[in-house]
Amino acid sequence: MNIRFNRVKLFSISTVRNILFVLYAIYFLQGSLYEQGSIISQSCLFVIIALSFYFFIRSLLLKNKQSLFFVAWTTLFSLNIIGFIFTADYGNKLHFDLFKEILVCLLTFYPFYYFSQKGILGPQHLIFFLIIMLPITILNFFSNQENILGDRSSRQIVNNVSYSFVRLLPFVFLIEKRKFVGAIIILICMVFIINGAKRGAIISGSVFFVLYIFYQFKNVNKKYRVLYYFIILATAAFMSYYIYTTLMENEFLIARLNLMTEGGSSGRDTIFTSIWNKWYNSDSILNILFGYGFAASLKMTGGSYAHNDWLELLSNFGLTGVVIYLLLVISAFKYIRNKFFPFQKRYLMFSIVIAWLFISMFSMWYNSMLSYTQAMLLAYLISNQTNNYYLNN
Repeated sequence: MNIRFNRVKLFSISTVRNILFVLYAIYFLQGSLYEQGSIISQSCLFVIIALSFYFFIRSLLLKNKQSLFFVAWTTLFSLNIIGFIFTADYGNKLHFDLFKEILVCLLTFYPFYYFSQKGILGPQHLIFFLIIMLPITILNFFSNQENILGDRSSRQIVNNVSYSFVRLLPFVFLIEKRKFVGAIIILICMVFIINGAKRGAIISGSVFFVLYIFYQFKNVNKKYRVLYYFIILATAAFMSYYIYTTLMENEFLIARLNLMTEGGSSGRDTIFTSIWNKWYNSDSILNILFGYGFAASLKMTGGSYAHNDWLELLSNFGLTGVVIYLLLVISAFKYIRNKFFPFQKRYLMFSIVIAWLFISMFSMWYNSMLSYTQAMLLAYLISNQTNNYYLNN
């Protein structure tokens, strides 16, 4: 009777896992297949947050000893909750928008951590989610492109959806058997990243691509060595040729890359300087240690977020926020260095952290709900490390 009950219980949790996958897919179809901000997207978001918060509680009640990463992630989440409750400007919509982004990103970690702990989240589920989200992200890319263009005569734009492709790239490490499929997905993502002309995304994606090629050389199946080497070299050759021809034909992209080498940063230098000077020159030790309150960057810059996780934390929560975030990153690197952790999972973690660090410096990572995909992967990896069952599978 007890065995039967456990099977029913696990089945119900696996159903919730699938429901969450569907809800994310429907939510991110807004603006492409249906109106943005409609009752459909708002209902999906509400259920996602409600279910994630439920599993946040369930994760805290798990009997196994939680890792340093779990503790640091939960501390960062709690800090933002407390900061929003006590210091947010409830009359400012931008404060609510930022809180929503943070809430989705950080809360997503908990249901997938719990699913992995219970043995109902594996690579096959995450690969399936990648296959779902890739065409949705492509659709969003073209939809966003058309919205930006409007009545413009020029076709040269910067497409922020590029970062969504960067966030999907680490999923490819989970594709072990069908190397050709993984290579195709990598190439598709890189093509859109380059065409998006978002410099931070191009740098992050290029670094990941190099890591992917290196990983494949290190992880070649000896039985199919010739075939795998051919796929790897063909992928690298095609990508190199595509980048070369794109740069030769796209003066807009070349100009943006040249601007970056000359110090041009789309106004970020002014934003960064404003936040740093305001914090560094503060007369109050409390502001130095605990910041100026939730979304304080908006006041410091005259209406812009920091576009940098570290400076956003510095403005909002001072050194306290930065130290917690640094501890989170350091704890992630501990998994990468753990030789008892399978090579594939260590490399997957490394690719996530590299993309995470680049995005956190050029844009927003934990401040963006789009990072929910990487929160899923991190939850899977962290739970694997603390669960002996998965270490042997």
